[in-house]
Amino acid sequence: MSARELPHAVVIADDEPLARERLRQLLARHTGWTIAAECRTGPEAVDAILAHQPAVVFLDIRMPGLDGLEVADAIAGDASEPDAGPAIVFVTAYDEFALRAFDASATDYLLKPIDRERFDRTIARLEARLRSGQRSERPSDVGAVLGELRSDLPPLRRFLVHTPRGYHFVDAADVEWVEAEGNYAALHAGGRVHLVRHTMKALEARLDPATFARVHRSAIVNVARVTRAEPLGHGEYRLHLRGGARVDTSRGYSENVLALLKD
Repeated sequence: MSARELPHAVVIADDEPLARERLRQLLARHTGWTIAAECRTGPEAVDAILAHQPAVVFLDIRMPGLDGLEVADAIAGDASEPDAGPAIVFVTAYDEFALRAFDASATDYLLKPIDRERFDRTIARLEARLRSGQRSERPSDVGAVLGELRSDLPPLRRFLVHTPRGYHFVDAADVEWVEAEGNYAALHAGGRVHLVRHTMKALEARLDPATFARVHRSAIVNVARVTRAEPLGHGEYRLHLRGGARVDTSRGYSENVLALLKD
C-alpha cells in the first residue's frame, strides 16, 4: 500500500463512553480511516494528538481537565502555518442558538445525539479537503467561537502551556497580568512569560471577572496583584503590580479601571 493509500488517522476525545462508541460505529462505515486513540479528558487528548499527529480530531466541547476549545488552542499550529494542525470537528450538545457561532466561523461540528447523515456529510467534506491538501475550514484562532459561547463555559482555572520540557499547567490565579502578543497572549506568572494561543477578547470572556479586568486593548490584569494606581491624566493610570510589573491603562477601558479602583 502506498503512502497516499494509508488510512487517515483519527483521535476521538469525549468523556462519554456512549458518545465515543457512536463515533466509532459511524466511522467504521467509512473506509480510509483508522482510530489512532480514544480519550476521555482534555489532557489525554492533547497527549494523543501530539503523539499520533492525526488528520482529524473529533473533539467534545465539555471534558474534564481542559474543555475542547482549550485543547484546540493547545494543539493549534503556528500562526504562519494555519493548516499545520489536524482538522477539528467539535462534538457538542449546544442548542441551535449557540451553534450559530460555529456556522458563522465555518467551524465543523456535530450535534449530539449524532445523526448518521450529518456525520456522513462531515466525512465527505473532510475527505475532499484532505484530497486537496487542505485541513479544516475552521479559523486558525478558535477563540472566535469561544467568545460566542462564553455564557455556557465556566471560567478558565488553568492554562496548558508549552515549555522545552513539555506541557504543564499554569493556574489562572498565578497569572499576574496578560499581554497581547500578535496572534498569541503572553501570560506573566511567577517571573516567567508563557505564550498561549488565545485572543484577548476570548481571554476576557473566559477569565473570572471577579479576579481579572481588562484595562487596555493589549492588557488584562489580576486585580489582586494591583498594589497602586498612579494617575497619568485624561482618565489613564499606571498600575503597579506585586512583583514590580507596571501596566498602563487606556481611556477606552476606564469603566473597568474605575471599578477596580473602587473595589
